Amino acid sequence: MRLFIAEKPSLGRAIAEGLGSPQKNEGYMTCGDDTVTWCFGHLLELANPDDYKPEWKKWDANTLPIIPDEWKVLPRKGVAKQLNVIKKLLKKADVVVNAGDPDREGQLLVDEVLDHFKYTGNTQRIWLASLDEKSVSKALNSLKDNKDYTTLSQAALARSRADWLTGINATRAMTLLGRSKGMQGVLSLGRVQTPTLNLIVSRDKTIANFKPQKYAVVQATLTHEKGSFKAQLQPSEDTTGLDEEGRLVDTAKAEAIAKEATNQTGTIVEATSQKKTVHPPLPHCLSSLQKAASAKFGMSAKEVLDIAQRLYEKKLTTYPRSDCRYLPEEQFDDAKRILQALSSTPVFEVANPDLKSKAWNTKKVTAHHGIIPTGQVPANLPAGEAKLFELISTTYALQFHLPRTYEAKKIVSEIAGYLWSTTGQTTLETGWTKFDKQPEEQPLPTVKKDDAVSCVESKVDLKQTKPPAKFTEGTLIAAMASIHRFIDDAEAKKTLKENEGIGTEATRAGIIETLKQRGYIKAEKKNLVSTELGQNIIALTPKELKDPITTALWESRLSAIAAGTEQFDTFMADQAHLLPILITPITNSAGTGLEGHPCPECGKLLRKLPSKKEKGKFFWACFEHDKPVFLPDVKGKPGTKQPKTKLLQAPCPEEGCDKMMRRFESKKKKGKFFWVCENKEHPLRNDDGGKPGMAFRA
Repeated sequence: MRLFIAEKPSLGRAIAEGLGSPQKNEGYMTCGDDTVTWCFGHLLELANPDDYKPEWKKWDANTLPIIPDEWKVLPRKGVAKQLNVIKKLLKKADVVVNAGDPDREGQLLVDEVLDHFKYTGNTQRIWLASLDEKSVSKALNSLKDNKDYTTLSQAALARSRADWLTGINATRAMTLLGRSKGMQGVLSLGRVQTPTLNLIVSRDKTIANFKPQKYAVVQATLTHEKGSFKAQLQPSEDTTGLDEEGRLVDTAKAEAIAKEATNQTGTIVEATSQKKTVHPPLPHCLSSLQKAASAKFGMSAKEVLDIAQRLYEKKLTTYPRSDCRYLPEEQFDDAKRILQALSSTPVFEVANPDLKSKAWNTKKVTAHHGIIPTGQVPANLPAGEAKLFELISTTYALQFHLPRTYEAKKIVSEIAGYLWSTTGQTTLETGWTKFDKQPEEQPLPTVKKDDAVSCVESKVDLKQTKPPAKFTEGTLIAAMASIHRFIDDAEAKKTLKENEGIGTEATRAGIIETLKQRGYIKAEKKNLVSTELGQNIIALTPKELKDPITTALWESRLSAIAAGTEQFDTFMADQAHLLPILITPITNSAGTGLEGHPCPECGKLLRKLPSKKEKGKFFWACFEHDKPVFLPDVKGKPGTKQPKTKLLQAPCPEEGCDKMMRRFESKKKKGKFFWVCENKEHPLRNDDGGKPGMAFRA
């Protein structure tokens, strides 16, 4: 029997349909001599710290860093039944086919199940970039040896363990530090999560501290025998009144230049014309799709990923978690079929299947190609799916339209001793842009060097610098993918530009959702902004853990493991070595928080907590006892335990009552006391010199 183990039921069904004559069973399908079963994503997960050692259950700085000697995986909750189905089928299998999604996580997801059941038999791999009938049939006829993908599985395992080590240790250290400073709850840090949060916090800080600068732009209207055109002052380095960015901030100087140039004649010192070509935008990868859908439809990154996954499972589009925007040249012959199938819209109807855009380049295709339609015709799609399908398919169709060509002109004139610059463009061929936003044009007259020009008018426009825009989900995804743009270090920038940035196509949306759920960021209309909690986390986090360089270089090394150019064991040894270096600054920065303020009864760490009754007030507590210890906060440090007021007792003066009364201090008025009888029906009494006095009704 040949057993296919798919990543999820939908993938299993597609394979079963491709094999033919599927028969449904509990947890699997049979197709003649073949059997198809499935996982529900990861069926196994890394064990918790206390699954290794009982003492690791307690969150204690003295136990950090936590590094398992031998790693354990345990079944996730609710998957025992399906795991048992796979276990029984493995015993009957002659050949197993790993049918995980075509990426490193998909590879590990099935490999770890085989390892869990100690299966060592013949194993093959099916690689499915799309689930339409033609693609499935082709993939079934081109199975590979699963051993060819060992490094891919190792990269996913390295990622998983590295994230566990960083997440568990850094989160515990930060939570303990937070407690010492009066912060409640778990304060989570992560290898990708924290640098991403740092991007948002840094942007918000830049915006908050931004001070707008006024500057002047001097505009002139110039005439030539062939026509008139607008020009802008191009200040030279020796022009007075410039700021460090070369902007003219001296408005008096600007007005003087404008006045000096008006009604003066000059000469053209430069006149260039160049034909330029704008090719269609490449097909989408997941990041570019998330950015486009965020800008156009206001969709969240997770929403885009979920919809793209559904389109893939409906066999309408190819694999969504792609980081590549190019297409293999071997698939070019499919274009005619796809264009014809989707020809009901103009962009497809007038597409030319013989045109070959720059997107067709096998050498630039990585593990996946760009996200494109399969040629299956959609029917009655929900609104979100319809919008995203149109975005994916339209971008594909644009590959079969001519590029836009235009003539770009530049004219530099000299008037009154100053240079005035003009640029403009004239479209020669609209091409694919007739289906997109048309660029603004400023046709310029045909001029040549040394021609005479006159300034008929010059004026000053006062402008103001603007802060950078707040992140949206789309622009944050783009920032994570192109993290080198946010790095000042030239060498690091070069390295990061050649690699993937932080996170992967498959994980970036989930990282953003995690930051939202933890309350570190929030959505304000289309924007993402950091919360006070998120800002506090970043303020307390050492540079190495929030610096995108650290995690981007880790991501580069994970890619190297997948490519077989880096060893798994070397990477993991480095993680264990780096861990104390990463978390020690957190524990050290706690100062008198983690290292001081012991409980007077047991010596364990006291926790500083905010008072629920009085805003801005705190107290200290230790919960290591049957009866918790509470101490007042005195100037940021635990005070001494306050003795309780002595509880006095006296016989109840009510006639016929043999119960006792007790004296209590009023919570509303300190130093004022009252008496309460054990018989709750008797009235309360005032305190009269330490004895029950006159009765009163509360």
